[in-house]
Amino acid sequence: MILSFSLVFEAALLLASQALFFASAWAFLVQGLVRDYASNSSDQEFLLSAFPTNTYRRKQRWYQGGALVQVVFALTLTWSCQLFELIILEILGLLSQESRRYFWKLTLYAMLFLVIAIIPYYQCILIMRNAGFVTNRALPVAAVIWTAYFYLFQKIGTGTKIDSSFGFLSLEWGMSRVGVIGVTISAILSGFGAVNGPYSNLFFFLRQISDTDIQLAEKKYIQTLDVIASKKKRMVMEDARLRSVDQANASKVGGFVRKIFGNASARPDENLNTLRHEIAALEGISRQLFVDIDDLYVERSRLKHAKTWQGKYGNLMGYIFSVYCVYKLAMALINTLFSRSGSTDPITAIIGSFISQTNMKIDVQFWSQQLSFFFVGLMIFLSIRGLLTELSKFFRAFSRRVSSSNIILFLAHLMGLYFLSSVLMMRQSLPVEYRSIISDSLGALEFDFYHRWFDVIFLISGIVSMVFLYFVHTASGSSNVLAKDPAYEYMVEHDHTASDLPLQQTDYRSGVSSDSQFGLSSGTQWRSRGS
Repeated sequence: MILSFSLVFEAALLLASQALFFASAWAFLVQGLVRDYASNSSDQEFLLSAFPTNTYRRKQRWYQGGALVQVVFALTLTWSCQLFELIILEILGLLSQESRRYFWKLTLYAMLFLVIAIIPYYQCILIMRNAGFVTNRALPVAAVIWTAYFYLFQKIGTGTKIDSSFGFLSLEWGMSRVGVIGVTISAILSGFGAVNGPYSNLFFFLRQISDTDIQLAEKKYIQTLDVIASKKKRMVMEDARLRSVDQANASKVGGFVRKIFGNASARPDENLNTLRHEIAALEGISRQLFVDIDDLYVERSRLKHAKTWQGKYGNLMGYIFSVYCVYKLAMALINTLFSRSGSTDPITAIIGSFISQTNMKIDVQFWSQQLSFFFVGLMIFLSIRGLLTELSKFFRAFSRRVSSSNIILFLAHLMGLYFLSSVLMMRQSLPVEYRSIISDSLGALEFDFYHRWFDVIFLISGIVSMVFLYFVHTASGSSNVLAKDPAYEYMVEHDHTASDLPLQQTDYRSGVSSDSQFGLSSGTQWRSRGS
């Protein structure tokens, strides 16, 4: 490629767009994910690395997470956005074809290097560090683990159509294997979304929650707190009584004799232990009841919203979306059964069908270009927005359990796989004249294989999701926080009766020691949707 002024100018424009994408990705990470993590976790390592001080910079190494993890995440999102930017530039005909092809391949190589080598190896280093390995041992152990991972990675597709004579470490070699993983992830998420979308948005599946239901649930919650307070009071009084008994015995029996026969004393420590277990079980139930009451409020607010014009409009759009989801599942089933793969992009097919039905004279090429630009741009926007939304939910869900740096790297890895596979899947949605930017660099790949693979996994995911949501809906309808629980009522009555008796005459072991022992219904199967 000959270096020219136009190439340098176009490269500067693309670098400027990369800087904008990088700043947006960094802002999303720090202002979105990190802020959520700050409210859900006490992981000071990541919080300090997000806003480092001079003292912390001196202590932190590059491989210990923090700022470098954020750079990797931002670069992954930046280069993913640039791939879609180059596709839009191809449709609009902006920039020279030579520069578009050059930066397309360069970005693909950079993304593959991140997804295959950098992120997995860095993830292994952080896992070893979190496991307690010192740096000198963590680096070689991580290298061994990454070698095993790379061996399994290069075995993907063995015996299939993607296992062809691609050059080792070539663009086609990497994309063929990354595509299998990314398409699988995308199909699983899409299959669940196609089923969960109508289930979450249609008012037909909403439960009828009234103010009386919420008041009863709150009464049950307050009653549980009263029982916990009563048991704690009894535990304190019992502990004080035992201490007074010990002091009385100590005054009568010498210290030497007490040391010898102390273990044979009749101190009923098992009563205190039983009370502690009961209190722990009831506190767990109370926490679950609190969450269930919050779900009831969310469900009631959705019912109220359903009566407004915005809610009715959303319900109408939910039905339209449901028809689309059913269509996608039906087409996936047909494509799987008949091994069918489309060759014409949807926009051109719709315009051609419209012309044949109306006999109108329309410039198919012009309108297919304009509509393709609009729908591809909308598809890209919704894909990025939807993925970032799901990443935020995932981050909030696991922020208390897993190291922040590991979560960020995992999300970056998932994001890279998803967007690279989206490039393969998007090719069929483009008109033939705009597929060259993908076909010229990845022309040796069997694109139909990935579409058939997507249909199979999408169909399986949709069926499994329907079965899963059916059982969830059935369970939530048969047992919830409002259900009458005789064992729970008996436990409350027994606690009030026992509180009126002298402590030494109370059999504490007759209480509940766990929620499973008495079959207490804490409403664990009640879950609102769409919250």
